[in-house]
Formats: sequence, C-alpha cells, structure tokens
Amino acid sequence: MRRDAAIVKFMNGYIVNTCDSAGGIGTLKNDLLKIDVCTVAMKTLKVALLENISIGTKILSVNMGFANSPQYVKRAVEVVREFLSERKISLTISTEKNFSTDQTGIGVGVVGFAEKLRIGGANPGDGVYVMGIPRVGKEVIENSHDVVEIEDIIELMKWNYVGEIIPVGSQGIAFEANKLAKNSSLKFVAEENGNWMYKSAGPATCVVFSSKEIPVSKKIIRRVGWLK
Repeated sequence: MRRDAAIVKFMNGYIVNTCDSAGGIGTLKNDLLKIDVCTVAMKTLKVALLENISIGTKILSVNMGFANSPQYVKRAVEVVREFLSERKISLTISTEKNFSTDQTGIGVGVVGFAEKLRIGGANPGDGVYVMGIPRVGKEVIENSHDVVEIEDIIELMKWNYVGEIIPVGSQGIAFEANKLAKNSSLKFVAEENGNWMYKSAGPATCVVFSSKEIPVSKKIIRRVGWLK
C-alpha cells in the first residue's frame, strides 16, 4: 500500500499516523514567504488531517510542535485548539522556550483509527478525477475558492461510488494518480498531460480519487484519466 502514512495493525483495526511540516513561511525576519502564522499552522494541520481522514479514519489526537516562542505562536495555538476542540480531538502543543528563532518552523503529527482502510479497491474502467486546483506559495492564499478543504473531502467520501482518495502534495497530480492505480494493482491511463499535472499542490490544495462517475460538488472536479 502506497500512502504517506504509517499504518499499524491494532486489535480490530488500524492505527494510522500522518505528519506534515512547514518552514520559512511566516512573519519572522528570515521567513522567505510572509504569511500570517495562524494561516500557516492551519494549512499544515490540514495536510496531516487530510492524509489521515482520506484513509477512512476517525481522528484520535494531534501533536503540534512550533520551533518558535510561545508569544509568536500564541494566536496560532488558540486557532488550532479551537478548531480541534469543536471536533472533540485532543491536542498536544510544544513551543521553543530556550532559544530565540528568526524563522518559522511547524511540525504536525496526527493519529487516527480505522476498522477498515480506504485504500485500493478500484476496478478497471474506473475514472480518475481531481478535485481542486494545484496551488503553491502565495497562490494558495490568492485562490482560496478553488483549494480543497477538509469539509470537501468528508463530503466526497459520502458518495458510495467514490473509491480511494489521495491528497496531492509537492510531487503533483500525475505522481499521485499512478500511486492510486498501483494500490489497486492497475495502471493509470492519462487523458490530461499539461504542466499542471506535474505541478506542486503545496499544502494539499487538491486530491486525486477514483470513481465510477463524477460526484456533485461545489469544488472544481476534472477527469484526468482512467484505470486499466
């Protein structure tokens, strides 16, 4: 099984561990991209959550480490805590209290549990689709309307004809589409081959999924190929 997750068989199901990190994005002196740290924290959290949820889990806990002072990340911690509290997900936070830093650094770990994994299971002839648009850097903030969020994936998973869902990161749509095919011992036949198929999708701004038909969604969904 090819997923960005550590999957451990446990009792009557599976423990799934996912993670993500961000560095050099914030409002400190040496940050390369100036974006509010609250936004950076939430986007980083989103990636780790999507990687876990899309496998079919119920989220158990989240760990977040900030390589920065408690004062700098105070608001970000509050936003993250509120978001997870509303969803009854436990949170552990760590910040840098011994040294001053001049560049933002964030690490996120997510633990989930699934009785059954939502990996593989596609059939020959199933279509391969992309929800959202690959965005990176400032594009993520400037084009938030076409960026996939957690609620979009939860809604997508409700359609019984939708198969495996894989968040797209820095390696691009084509890479993840081929991974999706291999998880079902199939081959991905591309119908699209533009540069956007190989572009980084930054903090999981789009997802690849297999399906027998196009689901209804408020987000952009585009067919990019099929499985054989």
